[in-house]
Amino acid sequence: MKTILSFIDWYLPGYRAGGTLKAFANQVAHLEGTYNFRIITRDTDYCETEPYPNVKSNSWNEIAPNTAVYYVSAENLNMGFLRRLVCDTSFDAVFIHGVYSFYFSILPVFLTRSRKVRTVISAHGMLGSHSLSVKSNKKKSFLKLVKLGGFYRYVVFHAANEAEANDVKKVLGNDIKVMIAEELPMKISLSVWKPRLKETDMLRLCSVARISPEKNTLYALERLAEVKNVHVSYDIYGPVYNEEYWSECKKVIERMPANVTINYKGSLQGDKVLETLGHYHAMFMPTNGENFGHTILESFMAATPVIISQNTPWRALETSKSGWDLSLQEPESFVDTIVNLAAMDQATFDLWSESAQRFAERFMKNNSILEQNIKLFEDER
Repeated sequence: MKTILSFIDWYLPGYRAGGTLKAFANQVAHLEGTYNFRIITRDTDYCETEPYPNVKSNSWNEIAPNTAVYYVSAENLNMGFLRRLVCDTSFDAVFIHGVYSFYFSILPVFLTRSRKVRTVISAHGMLGSHSLSVKSNKKKSFLKLVKLGGFYRYVVFHAANEAEANDVKKVLGNDIKVMIAEELPMKISLSVWKPRLKETDMLRLCSVARISPEKNTLYALERLAEVKNVHVSYDIYGPVYNEEYWSECKKVIERMPANVTINYKGSLQGDKVLETLGHYHAMFMPTNGENFGHTILESFMAATPVIISQNTPWRALETSKSGWDLSLQEPESFVDTIVNLAAMDQATFDLWSESAQRFAERFMKNNSILEQNIKLFEDER
């Protein structure tokens, strides 16, 4: 069985890093009978300094069938240590997550190049326009340098869809090799659909994402501040990525009308997301852009419709009665949708809730997605 050496900033049992971690963890779960994974990562979670309590740092930890993780401590996170670790590890392919991390995205390309094995890089949306707009000068300077130097000449980029493939080529050049493989869902069986209480003119909303400009938390709060005549609660789950941005959010929260209640709930453990989403009427996340949006899919899986922007692959949701994808240039459409959803009676909401779960079921049964992911690591003939 082929062994894939993988590099990622944060991995299980972490959960604060969001979609990148979820995407890879789902992939490993689905491919555990096809490939061996050897994963190199930090021994701390995103935005944390304390090592995980139940892992052995600076050592290989067998965490699942065919999956071992090497948790590198902060004091050993240097070029020399990683070079020795790579030299001491046997592998047949390389899988790198992200683009900008020195130790887990850039350095691994150098350290593994001499092995002359297939190298796949998953950009996880980091080359999309919404991502490039944050810290843009630094990112653009780096990308210009690697393009001129042919840094990615011998790698294959993994794109979750055609739009991301176009982003990669637009930024790095048309000669870059790109393979499309849709991202895999959680490897679980869904619970039998059950109704949840929906009172007329009452609405429970939530978001599960880091608080950052990319996720558009401030925009969501500004729309809620415009809601009238219905009672809405909005629970925000996720780490604060940008304190200055969160301060702007709190200013809007302070002037929220009496009919709208905002609660910040902190970070949510990955194994609690589905259960938690099942307590709400909708997930409200008008993101500035997603190459996939794992939390959106998890909301469908929890039978919870979504109110999102059109900047994701999840489109035409009203057709399937699983949610609403709206234009950020039409802010009134978000307000109207929230008010209309709040006004729904029990029977109408039940229809949308059950339709959301069926939408997830159809996606999860698409076996071609697994085949796409398997082919990522097969040498081209």
